[in-house]
Amino acid sequence: MTSTIEAIKAKIDIGDEVGLVVGLQKAGKALKGLCPFHNERTPSFYVFPESQTWRCFGCNEGGDIFTFVQKQQGLEFREALEYLAQKANVELEEHTSGRSAEEEREASAAKERLRKLNEDALLWFHQMLLRSKEATEARTYVQSRGISSDSVIAFGLGYAPDQWDSLTRFLLSQGYSERELVEGGLARFRESSFLEARASQGIYDYFRQRIIFPIRDVRGRVIGFGGRALGDGKPKYLNSPQTLLFEKNSVLYAMDMAKDTIKQAKQVIIVEGYVDAVIAHQYGTKQTVACIGSAITEKHIQLLKKFTRQVTLALDPDAAGNAATEQGIQEAIKGFDRTIVPVPLSAGREAGKTRSGQQGGQKPHIQGMIRLEEQVDAEINVLQLPPGEDPDEVIRRDFTAWLYAVTHPLALVDYYFATKTLELNLQEPVGKTEAAKRLLPVIATISNRVKREAYLQKLSMMIGIDVPSLYEELKLVLRGQPATGIRAQFSEPAGRATSTFGEGAAGRVSSRRGQKSEQTEDEPDWVKREAQESGSAGSTGGLTSPVRGLDRRVRDGLKWEDYLIGLLLQNPGLNAHVCGIINDGDFAGTDTRELYRILNSIEQRASPPSSQQPFEQFVPSALLATVARALKCVESSVPKDGVGLVKEAIQCATRLKLAQLSQSNTELDYLIREATAIGDADALMQLLQRKQQNSMLLRTIHSGVRLQV
Repeated sequence: MTSTIEAIKAKIDIGDEVGLVVGLQKAGKALKGLCPFHNERTPSFYVFPESQTWRCFGCNEGGDIFTFVQKQQGLEFREALEYLAQKANVELEEHTSGRSAEEEREASAAKERLRKLNEDALLWFHQMLLRSKEATEARTYVQSRGISSDSVIAFGLGYAPDQWDSLTRFLLSQGYSERELVEGGLARFRESSFLEARASQGIYDYFRQRIIFPIRDVRGRVIGFGGRALGDGKPKYLNSPQTLLFEKNSVLYAMDMAKDTIKQAKQVIIVEGYVDAVIAHQYGTKQTVACIGSAITEKHIQLLKKFTRQVTLALDPDAAGNAATEQGIQEAIKGFDRTIVPVPLSAGREAGKTRSGQQGGQKPHIQGMIRLEEQVDAEINVLQLPPGEDPDEVIRRDFTAWLYAVTHPLALVDYYFATKTLELNLQEPVGKTEAAKRLLPVIATISNRVKREAYLQKLSMMIGIDVPSLYEELKLVLRGQPATGIRAQFSEPAGRATSTFGEGAAGRVSSRRGQKSEQTEDEPDWVKREAQESGSAGSTGGLTSPVRGLDRRVRDGLKWEDYLIGLLLQNPGLNAHVCGIINDGDFAGTDTRELYRILNSIEQRASPPSSQQPFEQFVPSALLATVARALKCVESSVPKDGVGLVKEAIQCATRLKLAQLSQSNTELDYLIREATAIGDADALMQLLQRKQQNSMLLRTIHSGVRLQV
């Protein structure tokens, strides 16, 4: 449905959309302002109306109107598409689950009706807390927890009286039906008439005698409620049941109010209770959210990683809280992406090794060698609280202590050092052995060698065992773990690439040394056809050659994007060979960028889908046309074996990376001229630094890969 995406872009100017949240000023033909995604004093954020793109040369983020809305509002692509389509008055013909367009419209209308129902319920609950005589006990409780009047209003706190049908009678008087109230999670059918519910035999309120905490989605829309019992009511906390809008395992309380601060602070603090979150916001640590219940799920992490890579767990310091912290750590590790970082190897590191790995005798074979290191793209740590005190109690008693804990959280490895040895007697051989057994696997997960050595020394001092002995044990642990690194050598033959989602693709890969790798016969058919038409065979793919016009370059670049997506769709194992070269930000096409993000996400899951699961089930229907187009692009080319596929994927990804760097340098050159003309020294220095970084990256790429031109 690329035409829909383009129709949206044609109707909404990116400068207008960005200008809603960023103060923009003219900078020649561009617009500039302070980046909304990181703290800065000198503007490094630019919008380019001619290309309808944006880029921050401070944090190196960029894209089009879709990427801006997704990043700024924390939306998935589907949600951004719906938001922008509605704003542009473009109809989405998105049919899912076999439903017709009419059924889709009815489902959408039902959701809107439910949102209106929740808003009306919120107003009623809130007014009950503020004005009702029945809410005296509730107001006393709120004050006893230290919640200010401003916080009551800001969070929309409310009260559900101890009556069976107070809210029900009000909402029915507003024109809602009994079934709507039940399906919205605000009422239940009476048991005696459950089987006759269709005949409207009676309903009663779901929440009674409770403090009400409205739960909103990331866009601030009310999707459900949480109720804290007054007195001895059971359960202590009651949340809305699952509805069309509400699924507690994917929602974080106060996320709508915390998201901007999370981005600025580059940290999210996860607490356990509603009151913990309210008090944290009230005292200024507004990067705080709460779980709906005590369990952190992978869906929570998927939401949070749109805003930050630092997760600080501040759950209650009791047995249940410790268990929740442990689960939160595991979900965070599983939920965050694993970043593949290319590291060029110097000749000296491999100079003594032959192709067989033995010393001496043959000429070392090191041309174009890089190492791809895999790391979890997150920092996970734990906030230390005094024993027996919940976060809200610590904040109200000693905010300085809370603030220090927030800014100095316990690193994850240190947390494990403390908790995994808590009950062990480290003076006895049995305790020493058990401590090493528990902590060496933790140390083995550390990819940074300096940190790994430091923690080995820490363990050595803790249990009184020398470092060399521990290191020997660590090597045994490392041998028993799955490989966390990938080595790519672009001058050795390789095995075949994998073609199912569940298989790995690590190993030595590349073209055979001595082969004529620059032959244009290896290029895709569409490249050769267009090259022949233009009278310069092979040059359309050579992004290192002079650019013959922006339109042609963009068109060719988008076709290379289609071709790479097609290769990855047919051979998902190729992802491991290109993810160290390219990321989704290097794609110019909105549709191909989202497809690459989905492919990469599937490949990086701890338990990838099996090859039996069709890729289409993970893709918004708006992108299915792009899937078909990309597959057709690949199917028109000559079939390749494993080595040829790997080489072609690497070549294609490298071209796209070079195209992105070329576009970035073009923008930088223009902005540098503008900054020089007006004498903006600060901006000029920042732009020149980014240009130098681009040049360094270009040299790194060229040292590891030779493009076919």
